[in-house]
Amino acid sequence: MSHQNRWTAPHRRRASLVALAVLATAGLLSQPVPASAAADPGVEPSAVTRTLPPGGTATISKVVHTPAVPPNPDIVFLADTTGSMGSAIDNVKTNAGEILTAVSTAQPSAQFAVADYRDVAVDPPGFTVDQALTADQAAVQAGIGAWTAGGGGDIAEDGLNALYQLATGAVTFRGGGTRIVVIFGDAVSHDPSNGHTRAQVIAALQAAGVRVVAVNVGAGGLNSGGQIEAVTTATGGVFLNNVPADEVADAILAGIQAIEVTVTHEVECDAPLSLSPTPASRTVTSGDDAPFSETVNVDGDAAGGTYQCEVDFLIDGVSHGYVQTLTVHVPGISVYDLSVNEGAGTASFTVTLSVPAPHPVSVSYATATGTAGAADFTGGAGLITFAPNETLKSITVPIVDDTVNEPNETFKVGLSSPAGAALTDGSAEATIIDNDRDGVFTCQATALDLAGQVTSRANAPHNPCADDSEAMPNNTLNAGLVTVTATGLSAGSDLTPDNQNSAPAAGDKAVSSAQLDSTKITVGGLVTIELGVISSTASATCATGPGGLSPQYAGSSTISSLKINGATVTIGSGPTTIPLAVGSLKLNSTTTTATGVVQRAVVLDTLLTDVVIGEAKAGNSANPCRA
Repeated sequence: MSHQNRWTAPHRRRASLVALAVLATAGLLSQPVPASAAADPGVEPSAVTRTLPPGGTATISKVVHTPAVPPNPDIVFLADTTGSMGSAIDNVKTNAGEILTAVSTAQPSAQFAVADYRDVAVDPPGFTVDQALTADQAAVQAGIGAWTAGGGGDIAEDGLNALYQLATGAVTFRGGGTRIVVIFGDAVSHDPSNGHTRAQVIAALQAAGVRVVAVNVGAGGLNSGGQIEAVTTATGGVFLNNVPADEVADAILAGIQAIEVTVTHEVECDAPLSLSPTPASRTVTSGDDAPFSETVNVDGDAAGGTYQCEVDFLIDGVSHGYVQTLTVHVPGISVYDLSVNEGAGTASFTVTLSVPAPHPVSVSYATATGTAGAADFTGGAGLITFAPNETLKSITVPIVDDTVNEPNETFKVGLSSPAGAALTDGSAEATIIDNDRDGVFTCQATALDLAGQVTSRANAPHNPCADDSEAMPNNTLNAGLVTVTATGLSAGSDLTPDNQNSAPAAGDKAVSSAQLDSTKITVGGLVTIELGVISSTASATCATGPGGLSPQYAGSSTISSLKINGATVTIGSGPTTIPLAVGSLKLNSTTTTATGVVQRAVVLDTLLTDVVIGEAKAGNSANPCRA
């Protein structure tokens, strides 16, 4: 047969002459897709975020970058192996590895099969599967290498029969992929072919979802009477005409890349959103872009929050993960409860917008009485406006600092008529905390007390507690047979806050403490007691409990060392009683009552007199933690 030196493409589903020429000039097989040709397959942008009010709408443009080779392809190479096809077969054999590499680079999941056909009557059986579908490229090349040109002699072959066999089970195609048969030859097929008419072959190919790429070698008659073009058109394939024998491999790859794909979409949205992509579908050549636009609508009664739509763009009805996520923030307006001291002068309600909005947002407000009335605050109403991207506002209400000892009182502010946002929490309550305490703290600290003789006592009145400190470098006290000598005596008391006219708060407290560096006690000639550093602390602290703020008491003391009649006694921080010949020695005792705590580091109890060292007291009269 004679062959022309150019390919022809008289039909829109034939490969573009210009594109094929450019691909061949650029070295198609070694670089099937130029570096600057297209973006990676997928949807762009893949993630979009919008902030819209209830009832709002937005239109978003996007493009689907289709793959250069249809996704997940199963490709069968089908050759006419009669005698006139020797040069074309040699060209495919020589370049088969590069065809496989080019397709697998674009679609790593690609699999391939190999088959050949002749005239059933002249060269039975007329159709052979040389390699079943596989990803093993060496096996595929071996199958192609098994092709041998020979036989023939008449004009018509049985290509239609070969296509029918492939469509009806000769090769087992995978599910969910693109099924392609690439047939190349130079002679028309018998019709019917081994009992199968062209119409039956087309129906079988369509039923199997197989697309046909046909390469007419030279000026051969593969498309005589429009036979093979009818097949490629009906199956959504590609027909390449007048292909020189030494360019068949280029044409095969170009034909695979010229197959059209149809892009459709599936949409899932959260309840307040609806999404309408347009158009419903686009059909483009593999590797081309498919543009879409979508309009998202937010229900008019949507609550504030974050919602999503997912659009899955399908290639030929199959999902390949080309998913766009649309996130819509519907701003929500909230106002928050607060507590304020009666003496603060104003109550400032915080009003927030959940997310910045690109548009102005407004809401009306008004105060309402509760247990607090007109004598306790100055009511009002107005409009709050958030400028674009602003998220924080406040409503300031004047309050009255009266002198009445009363329970805490409340009033409210309500929001209404939002514009540009939803109303998430439209009511808040202000609690005015009465600033007159119900009681006072008490406290006192004493370093040393021998039978009423006191050294270093802080806040001697005890009630109420007050900041005070007393210190003495050393002192010796006597009472009958008992003598106490001490050094580094100090005592202190501390009240927090200093101004007890402020509203009670967690952490308000009274603390007392006493310390001595060293102490020696002698009782006649019977007992000598030597003590190291003595430290004692007591506290009454306002803490939150089931009934609100109330005083919580704590006491602790430490004694660094103890000797009795020269013998060292090991002691801990817990309470201990040591019997003595003259009485008993009590260490680290804590006495807690309903109104306070007393911590005593050392108590010597004798028949003649008592010695108390390191005493700290803290407590209260009524409840200073409440107003």
